[in-house]
Amino acid sequence: MPETGIFAAGTLMPVSAPPIPDGALLVRDGRLSAVGSLADIRRENPDVPVRHFPGSTIIPGAVNAHAHLGFRTKDAPPGGTFSGWLTKLIERLPEKEAWTAEAARDSAREAVEAGTTLMAESSPYGECLPQLVESGMAGTVYAEFFPGDYDGAEPVEIVGAIIARMQEMNEGLPGRVHARVSVHSPYTVDPESSRIAARRTRELGWTLAYHLSESPEEVEFVREGTGGLADIFGSNGWGGAGVSPVRYAEGIEILAPQTIAAHLATGVGEEEIEILVRSGVAAAHCPRSNENLGCGVSPVPRMMQGGVRVGMGTDGLWSSPSMNLFEETMVAVRLHGLDGATALRLATLEGARVLGAERETGSLEPGKWADFAVVEVAPHGSDAALAVLDGAAGGGVVATVAGGDVIYNRAEA
Repeated sequence: MPETGIFAAGTLMPVSAPPIPDGALLVRDGRLSAVGSLADIRRENPDVPVRHFPGSTIIPGAVNAHAHLGFRTKDAPPGGTFSGWLTKLIERLPEKEAWTAEAARDSAREAVEAGTTLMAESSPYGECLPQLVESGMAGTVYAEFFPGDYDGAEPVEIVGAIIARMQEMNEGLPGRVHARVSVHSPYTVDPESSRIAARRTRELGWTLAYHLSESPEEVEFVREGTGGLADIFGSNGWGGAGVSPVRYAEGIEILAPQTIAAHLATGVGEEEIEILVRSGVAAAHCPRSNENLGCGVSPVPRMMQGGVRVGMGTDGLWSSPSMNLFEETMVAVRLHGLDGATALRLATLEGARVLGAERETGSLEPGKWADFAVVEVAPHGSDAALAVLDGAAGGGVVATVAGGDVIYNRAEA
């Protein structure tokens, strides 16, 4: 059952409002009933128990807009070129089946211990859904499907099968966990299957995940039909469209406000940003994975200036060193020169906007879910938010609460 009580700290950073010294949250039925000073909330609720974290800061829980749980740091393929890394990954898929569930459980636990309360996870056919449910986080598993697995079936049959599978997987799930569809990428899913999946999921009111414009090899495949991704699955002969991946995705009707495009690290210029803005698509920024795999730097400041919704994602442990979303965000700070307030929004409220959940989570406001992290750092220096974010990135999270449930408490771990 969700915890009922008052959570207090030396500082409260709601994100959507100025910091509150000696702030507190009143949690009832899994939601935030009141947000304000500890003195005011205790005065109005004298009999409610208080959990006090003096010298710490309460911030909204991290929102991971793009993650892969089913990997582990051990035996990760070497970085370098994206196609080389992906080739090694594919070679290891048979052996990976034996340990995917354990890896997913460990990755989810790492994310929770780093303050994550909401996650968009992508895995083949939604295989990591059980581990997301077990973790206590809210979130969505996006099931990646690969038309080559369907033995020559027509696109409409393939899409019908994956949607039916997701509808079945949604049965009996906790209220804040969902199963949806991922059109994996331009080089693994043919144009017609992609188009049909995008249309059908929008008809159902679902969000859709998509890897887009991630690597130089993807740009080459889409433009020229050549390069390291041209035969990565042996049957992707639809490359050579003569346009950028973003324009290609627009042409096959993938881009829409319901679409979460991950990476956008290569071949994203002014024309592509205009398309992203016009289509209303959201973006998940995964800078450490991009760097590790030679995928370039996403033009995040320019996208944000144009009005693209941008959140942060960790990707998975075969391409990134940790599942700590705040650590990922500190890399974005260095890459893009972000101030602390902007960076903290990217890790929380902006991530919720990417996932279409900003009315329910991402900031500390009455009526929203009680999703927050306690960081064992007091604001200090010229940029208080950045100091707290850096503390969270460095392992300073001491408690994580999702929907009012304490899903991690270092003192009790």
